[in-house]
Amino acid sequence: MFGVLKRAFVAVVVVVLICILPFIKLSNEDELSLIFRAFVGAKGKYQGVLVVWNIDSFESGTASKTNYLNAIARNYEKNNKGTYVLVRSVTEYECKSLLEQGERPDLFSCSYSMSETLKNYIQAFSSSKGFELEEDLLDSGVSGGELLAVPWCRGIYCLLSTTEKLNKANKELNGAEKLSQIALSCGYEVTSKKGITKIISSLEFGAGGKLLPQKAFSSYTGNGLENASAIILNENSFVQSQYSAYAGFLSGGSTILLGTQRDVARMEGRLSSGKISDILYEPLYGETDLVQFCLLAKSDDKLKVESAEDYARMLVDSKNQEKISSIGMIPVISGLNPYKEGIMQRIVSEINGNYKVFSFFE
Repeated sequence: MFGVLKRAFVAVVVVVLICILPFIKLSNEDELSLIFRAFVGAKGKYQGVLVVWNIDSFESGTASKTNYLNAIARNYEKNNKGTYVLVRSVTEYECKSLLEQGERPDLFSCSYSMSETLKNYIQAFSSSKGFELEEDLLDSGVSGGELLAVPWCRGIYCLLSTTEKLNKANKELNGAEKLSQIALSCGYEVTSKKGITKIISSLEFGAGGKLLPQKAFSSYTGNGLENASAIILNENSFVQSQYSAYAGFLSGGSTILLGTQRDVARMEGRLSSGKISDILYEPLYGETDLVQFCLLAKSDDKLKVESAEDYARMLVDSKNQEKISSIGMIPVISGLNPYKEGIMQRIVSEINGNYKVFSFFE
């Protein structure tokens, strides 16, 4: 019943508007466009479909980055009638294959691992205006004096453990001591009843893809990990995936996990379900490669490019960046914290102003 009344009301409003518009005396055309926008919606610059390819090389926190891109797409469509945004999730391999076949999107969403592949398929943004980012963040997407990539969300490397795990390693955090101070000294050996000795490494991570957790750790602590012994670093760390590292950590392969925001979410889930009694954590300030960028694909269609730029600017609008928490990621606007509780709320507060993003093209 309510739906029928709502549709009837909208129909009446539209009819009335059509009837009275010819008799309204306006001082300029802007007033007419404001009325039209209020009741119908502004016509988009480009009439057609904008295609966005989202390529994930690292996990989000709680949901796919495609979810956020789609949410912004729906808002963009409401304000740009006749323009539609299609977000497509593709793997790195699929992206390369599609490009070789001649297919092109209008925007790419990706991280550093795609910089070499995409360098011949992108063009510069017309201006840095409208991107509410600090200069150092925008600089991460500049090459040859042109803005070619705009960061729109970021993650965090974080050391994670539990009191139970530290107790098994005969370690504890005293006073102001942090996980980073004991991260390389929590390894030990255990011998089973059958006399089999097993090494429980102090630390492990997953660098089997194209991520660089070891570089983040080194820049934060000053300690390199390349030649670490098995008692210090799980020997699979440089070849295993992020999830394999997390699974190994849970099964007792290490005392401390060098994980990402995804592992923070996983651990919070275990805490809320009662599987663990606490979480010890320490975010790694400094360098990170957990950043997703937006890039413009080459095109001769000026209106289409302008519309694609407008959509990219919406991704980093402060109001929209508040919604980044819906996928468990971190805003690219310093000082903005969309998390109201939990470990991520504390982590985002701690890392603001202490975050260096690599250049997309280095």
